[in-house]
Amino acid sequence: MNRPELLAPAGNFEAFFAALDAGADAIYLGGKEFGARQRAKNFSHFELERLVVYAHRRKVKIYVTVNTLLKERELPSLYRFLNFLRDLGVDAVIVQDPGVIFLVRRDFPELPI
Repeated sequence: MNRPELLAPAGNFEAFFAALDAGADAIYLGGKEFGARQRAKNFSHFELERLVVYAHRRKVKIYVTVNTLLKERELPSLYRFLNFLRDLGVDAVIVQDPGVIFLVRRDFPELPI
C-alpha cells in the first residue's frame, strides 16, 4: 500500500525548519527566480544548496517550484536554473507552464516533475 506523503511549503527559513520539526516527508520551496509566490522570501542558490543537503540528511525530499509562466527571453536563465537544480539533486520540480514541462522532459529527463 502506498503511504501518503506529507508535503509542506517553506517560503523562508522559519517555515523550512518548522516543516522539518513537524515531520514533513517533503518540502517545497522556491528559488529567487521562476517562483510564483512573490511574497515568500525564497532562497538563493547558496541557501538552496545548504537546505537540500540538510533535508536529504534527514531523509526529507525537496521539491523546487519553477512555476511562473515563461517568457522566451527567460530561456537561458531557465536552463541555467534547471541545470543547477539537477546538479544539486533536488527530488523534483513543480512546474506550471506546459512549455517548461516539455523542456524539462526533453532536456532534463533525470529531473522529475
